[in-house]
Amino acid sequence: MTIALGSFDGLHAAHRAVLRGATAVLLFSEHPQVTLRGQAPPQLLTNDERAVRLQAAGLALLHVDFAELAALPPAEFIALLRERYGATGLRCGHNFRFGAKAAGDTTILRELCESYSMSLTVVPQIVYRGETVSSSRIRAALQQGEIDQVNAMLGRAFGYDFPVKHGARLGRVLGTPTLNQHFAPGYCVPKAGVYVSRAFVDGAWWPAVTNIGLRPTVGEAMAPRSETHIPGFVGDLYGRRVPVRLLRFIREERKFAGMDELKAQIMQDMQSI
Repeated sequence: MTIALGSFDGLHAAHRAVLRGATAVLLFSEHPQVTLRGQAPPQLLTNDERAVRLQAAGLALLHVDFAELAALPPAEFIALLRERYGATGLRCGHNFRFGAKAAGDTTILRELCESYSMSLTVVPQIVYRGETVSSSRIRAALQQGEIDQVNAMLGRAFGYDFPVKHGARLGRVLGTPTLNQHFAPGYCVPKAGVYVSRAFVDGAWWPAVTNIGLRPTVGEAMAPRSETHIPGFVGDLYGRRVPVRLLRFIREERKFAGMDELKAQIMQDMQSI
């Protein structure tokens, strides 16, 4: 069994390079930053979606308590992988650290693997526009609305599939009904504004426009939400988990003078699809 090591909190291009060639992946019960700093960074994927993607790639999921591993000296960490999971090989990124106080690096890891006759593949850094691809860099770009850069570093379109909620039905009044989705607690919310998007409904991807924010024209929401309009679609999607993917940032969210001005802007936004 070849085990991939890392946090894999975004399944971005660098993560997938580590996962390529592995047969199993070590998943922590909570993000390492919870143990190290008391708080997890905003999620780029829910745990459920991450598990679905990993299993779809044919990987076995090995769940482990990060606090347990973080307390082990490097040698005991590798012994655990060998004895508990039967690891015969490991894969990790170039900057992987492990063991108590992060004392282990890839040089120590290679020495320990050799002592157990285990193979080791250290994947070089993956670079985009001259800088290393990382979850923190993707989060920063997402919160700046740089969705083209986000998608390039992820190697896929960023999105979510939260359940569709009932809204104020103002979209129907305006002639542009929307799918209202609330972000899960702890999820990384993109910059407020309007995006060219697509939504997966009834087995097909539909071109769409998504507004993310507080809806200042019609009464501010308590928290940012996603409202997606699918031109030409007619149907009831309440309660369903509809995948939405963001493709391009169109404009900032702003407050309009009234409903007529808002409707005119929505019609203009739809020309961007």
